Order: sequence, then C-alpha cells, then structure tokens
Amino acid sequence: MRQMIMAAGLLAAAAVPLGAQDVCSQYRPASAMGSWAQYHSSRDGQDFTTRIALVGQEKRDGKDAVWVESSSETPRGRMVSEVLVPAYPYAPDAVMEMVVKRGDQPAMKMSGSMMGMMRGQGQAAQGSAPAGQGGQPGMGRGRGGGMGRGNAMSNWAEQCRSLTVVGQESVKVPAGTFTTTHLRNAADSTDVWVSREVPFGMVKSQSPRGTMELSGTGKDAKKSITETPQAMPGM
Repeated sequence: MRQMIMAAGLLAAAAVPLGAQDVCSQYRPASAMGSWAQYHSSRDGQDFTTRIALVGQEKRDGKDAVWVESSSETPRGRMVSEVLVPAYPYAPDAVMEMVVKRGDQPAMKMSGSMMGMMRGQGQAAQGSAPAGQGGQPGMGRGRGGGMGRGNAMSNWAEQCRSLTVVGQESVKVPAGTFTTTHLRNAADSTDVWVSREVPFGMVKSQSPRGTMELSGTGKDAKKSITETPQAMPGM
C-alpha cells in the first residue's frame, strides 16, 4: 500500500484542479495522443528523471477516456503509474482507475473509489496532526494524503491559483532553448517557465527545494505497463 501512495505522487503533472486553471490554462497546449515530455529533476540533493505521456484511449461506461502515464527513474528504482481519466487535464477525483508498477514487482490496480477513500483518510490524518507534523502536501505522508500531488509538477499544478506573470523570457534547458512565459508564486519562492511549444506546457520549475527542467519531447509514447495488473486488496 505504501508503494501505491508513493507512486501516486508521479501523477502530479496531470492532476490539475479544474477550478484553478486561471493562469495556467492559457499556456497549456492541447497534447495529442502519444505526446510525451521528459524532465530532469534535482530535489533535496537527489536526481530524478520523469516522463509524462498520453498513452491510450478507450471507452469506459460508454464515455471516452484517456490513459495518462507518469514514469520516473529515482534512487530507489523505476516507478510507473497510469491513470484512466475523462480528459487531460483532470481533477484528482475524476480518476476512474489507476495502475502502478515499481521495478520488477507485479503491477497493481486501484479503482477510483479506493483512491477517493485513501485521499479522504490522508486528509483526515493531516487534519488531526499536531502543528508542524502534518507533512507537506503531496509528500506521501499519512495514508493517501498525497494522492495525485507529489513532485515539482504537482506544485506547478496546485499553484495555478496563485501564480502571477513575470514576463516573456528565453530559457535554455537540456531539451533546447524556448521562448517562455515566466510565472511566479512569491509566497513560496517558486518560479515556473511555460510554453505552448511543448507537450503539457512546462519547460522549467525552480523552488528552494530543487529544479525541474525539460530534457526531451516526442509523439510516440506507448504504455509501459503491458502485463495484466493485480487488483489492489481492499483496506
């Protein structure tokens, strides 16, 4: 279960609260199926490589849905998570199904209702924690408190409601040089550079805890989890 909660943090790039898309939405392109963006991150002294991609589509209960995949190479190994959602971007409570695979371990499947229950338990645990001990949102503390919120891109998603425009800037990252819009959250000293030229919009993110830079993009993404996942036992 703990591994499932940790993996949920990889979904950050996609889980954008729909009521908070004011500033960010105008800089987020409409990404085609197969689109992917890869990032190099340095956080708290550790390096990560993360890829976000649109990897499939299907009908669920008679409605169109898409699979959004997040894979990450971390000091602890490879983690892949996939969510089935109505569209991108999506609200965390819109997830219909989630599949997670860590390293060589079997892929595990979690229903949307179970994820909702875990989120509720995590929020209750954080709400009852003494001041200063509730953990940071999205860091996997509690049981499910970080569902859908966990890395630099989740911070970007959640901060849409408080970002302000600094101006237009040319930014060089491993993937190349891009003309971007610089956004800033002065409250927590976070800066984000975005461009409609790249899938999912983000080129760079920088905060006191680390940086995240675009290292590659493409249009040929496929699902990484091809095995039949096992159902996650009920709690």
